[in-house]
Amino acid sequence: MNNKNNEEEESNHTPPLPKLTHDGASTLSEESTTMQKRGIVASSRVLSVITRKDIHIAYAAYTLLALGIAFAQYTQSTFTAYATSAFKSHSELAAAGVVSRVFSMCAYALMPKITDNIGRTSPSVFATMILISYSMMAGCKNVQTYVGANVFSGLGSTSYEIAIQIYIAETTPIVSRALWNVAADSFSAIVTMYSGAEIGGHILDNWGTANGWRWGYGMWAIINAVLAVPFISILVSWQGRVKRNPAVEPLPPRTSLYNQLFHEYDIIGVCLLVASVALILVPLTLAKGLAAKWTDQNIAMICVGFGLLLLFIGWSLPKRFRPSWLLTPKLPLIPWYTLKDRSVLAMFIINMCDFMSYGCFTTYFQSFQQVAVRVSPAKASQIDNTLRIVFQVTAIVVGLVMRFWTPICRKLGLGERRFHTKWPIWIGIPLCAIGIAIDINFVQNPRRSSSIASFVIAKAIYGIGRGMFQTSSQVAIQAAVKRGELAMATGIFYFAMSLGGAIGVAVAGSVWSETLPDTLRNNLPEASKNLAQTIYGNIATAIKYDPNSEIGLAILKSYIHTMKILAIVATCLQVPMLIGMFFVKDIVLTEEEEVAHAGRRLGLDKKKRSDEDRMFEKGEREEEKAVA
Repeated sequence: MNNKNNEEEESNHTPPLPKLTHDGASTLSEESTTMQKRGIVASSRVLSVITRKDIHIAYAAYTLLALGIAFAQYTQSTFTAYATSAFKSHSELAAAGVVSRVFSMCAYALMPKITDNIGRTSPSVFATMILISYSMMAGCKNVQTYVGANVFSGLGSTSYEIAIQIYIAETTPIVSRALWNVAADSFSAIVTMYSGAEIGGHILDNWGTANGWRWGYGMWAIINAVLAVPFISILVSWQGRVKRNPAVEPLPPRTSLYNQLFHEYDIIGVCLLVASVALILVPLTLAKGLAAKWTDQNIAMICVGFGLLLLFIGWSLPKRFRPSWLLTPKLPLIPWYTLKDRSVLAMFIINMCDFMSYGCFTTYFQSFQQVAVRVSPAKASQIDNTLRIVFQVTAIVVGLVMRFWTPICRKLGLGERRFHTKWPIWIGIPLCAIGIAIDINFVQNPRRSSSIASFVIAKAIYGIGRGMFQTSSQVAIQAAVKRGELAMATGIFYFAMSLGGAIGVAVAGSVWSETLPDTLRNNLPEASKNLAQTIYGNIATAIKYDPNSEIGLAILKSYIHTMKILAIVATCLQVPMLIGMFFVKDIVLTEEEEVAHAGRRLGLDKKKRSDEDRMFEKGEREEEKAVA
């Protein structure tokens, strides 16, 4: 009786699952989707006509495109300095970078709403935006066009990333989703992280620094346009297959413009969120290196931004907490029940603190290595990239373990052991804390012979920890929410990373600009104290002094003191992560959480069955066999 009541209560939120046919396929209708969102209904229509083979072909095409985009991104970092020099407008370009970052962060919250209302084929649209931005950069004649291209590129890249993650979540089983999430991107990053910069250097050497960067942008625009054709064609062909299938019911009609803007897209919530994020992050991001120049206007922008953020939270409250005269959007931008989910909220805090800690320590880490350890810029970059390489490798390994844990245990005679998502989280986050905490000691001894090896080990430990907990936690929050909330949960997961990174960079800039100049003035010899501002403002000046001279030792002592403070702050930011990891729901990766769907298995909404339900179904199957 209780089970029946629970099922009736569940049906108020999610309609019945697709009915399975004898061959494992399913029949889908609008009633079988979690919510009457046009994009989710469109996704269900596509899922009803494609097979596992189609999914694998599409993923191979996506991997090819991901490799091309990764090459373009890592090559682009080589071109940026020469592109900005061509326009001699560095201040405008710096401001454009801030605006681009704000748009990118807002996209993490807005794209789930768009994919829910338009459809899961949106990756093709956003991939096209990226290609257009490369073309704009290659052909720009003035700084305004270059600024617009950067904003367009940031918005397109973020939107493409979120759309891809939602697409993968819709088309993969929960037990192997971690592997599918990271395989293409991690493989591409490992291949291109070092080779991309080398390719960029060869382009500039062969085509010249004056216009070589234009050829570089244009080259990747053409190459990625060709690589995008297979993936986009596959997504479009799926839509054509749906239209040609008479068994698929038509999409629900579009509502009025008012309903679309107010209820489906929550335009008021969008405006509040974008305005609050912009007013908070623009002054914070500009604080890097400019903390001493903060004015009342900067503080006022942040205060107004937080005020609008509180208004946004109030706007997202459910109807029972709102005045009766205030209209309530039926589909708010970030639903209150999503914010209440402990896994989503815990992972928001964990991801934000993780990237705050990372941004706080890493922002000036390469400068510290060049001045204190006396390594070349290339060597400093390689040490810093250790974390990224180890993270990508660990992510693939964790994905493989999550996918094949049960078969391996079965093969070894250990029984039907299921993978628990809590273990990588509980192991990975403490490793991150250890990796950043030991840097407190390492930065105080930069001149010892093992200093480079020490920094590499610390970065590797942090990379292993991050690869473990992020790979598992994304699957955990996607499995903890209903299908209608999957897109928003994914968007919140990535939004927290971007927000934390921006705040971490701002904190690092404030500490660095407030601490290092004063420390230099205190440590420099009396006759050289007037050099403090010059040494602070130019890393080349700091490096040119003999490291064993009186001035060189004063510079070393000042850099050690400042970097030690950043390491301590970064370590303290790990504490909320150590607490929050216990609030993430543990998900057991079992096939019972999935439903057979068009010849393969997909992770759709399904309430976990009790042991009694499974025993009852087993008894029914045995009775059917006996009758047969």
